[in-house]
Amino acid sequence: MPGRLFRIAAAAGAAARAAANQRRSASDEQRALGATIGRREGPTVLPSTDVVQSIVADYGLKSLIDDDGDLAVRWENYSVYFFHYGQDEEVLQARLYLNRRFDVETRPTLALVLDDWNRSKLFPKAYTVLPDDGLVGICAEQAFDFEGGTSREQLVFTVGMWLQNLQQFADWIEEHV
Repeated sequence: MPGRLFRIAAAAGAAARAAANQRRSASDEQRALGATIGRREGPTVLPSTDVVQSIVADYGLKSLIDDDGDLAVRWENYSVYFFHYGQDEEVLQARLYLNRRFDVETRPTLALVLDDWNRSKLFPKAYTVLPDDGLVGICAEQAFDFEGGTSREQLVFTVGMWLQNLQQFADWIEEHV
């Protein structure tokens, strides 16, 4: 009987060691996968005004730098400004300003219309603003934190998607207001 218990204990110990080795192997694979996912190939860039201006130009759009140093692209019904935030200006925001203005009394109604957009669409976030002219404005924005940089290709893709999303919002709001 002791021989049999010894064999059972030995088999159980071998099974436990095999399971532990499998867990270690899986854990090593997960760590390797995490390192691969977080690794960037090639050079990285931060979304500086110069880089974003170059990307906008690559899309065939004309831009300007305003008095505050912000990059702007103008269309007939709206303008899109690119703002930078963060210690290294690693947070990029694209904000659409609709050219149309509205009486202050219409702000609650506008907010309800924008709530419909925000409820049914993930991006961009839309809201009303009260600029110094005493009229209500409509804005929509998208932002991302590029801390540590990103590839130029990813930034080109992101800026292009933002511009497309903001244009879709501008078209939508023109139909609904």
